[in-house]
Amino acid sequence: MGSIQSIIIRPEKKGVPQRINEVKIRVGGIDGDHYAKPEGHRQVTIISASALATVSASIGFHGDAHIACRRNICVDGLPEGDLVGKKVRLGDEVELEITCYCAPCKRMNENFGDGAVDAFENRAGWGAIVLREGAVEVGDPVSIT
Repeated sequence: MGSIQSIIIRPEKKGVPQRINEVKIRVGGIDGDHYAKPEGHRQVTIISASALATVSASIGFHGDAHIACRRNICVDGLPEGDLVGKKVRLGDEVELEITCYCAPCKRMNENFGDGAVDAFENRAGWGAIVLREGAVEVGDPVSIT
């Protein structure tokens, strides 16, 4: 079992990500995040803290990797391999279902520097839909089934 390391939202498309300590996740997405859409298959995005550390080290990035990658929730203990179809429990209330791999895009090179897109291959995070809503905060446990 892992834990939530950090949470970010982006109130506006292409806006500056905001780090927050707790958030309400509803069916459709995260309160305050521009990407929240009831019909979307990528309502919440998750990334592994170890993947961010690996990528940052490999390309010499020294900034805030979670802000730079723009995924909503950074967790430790996320297993490697294909997670599509897996359930993710965040804290005591929230349950997500992984629906897709979030392929690295050119923004990764813009935010991290040249070579980031290649470094993020198979490490760029996951999109999920919300099955059960609730509140989560940094430090809450994370489990995958």
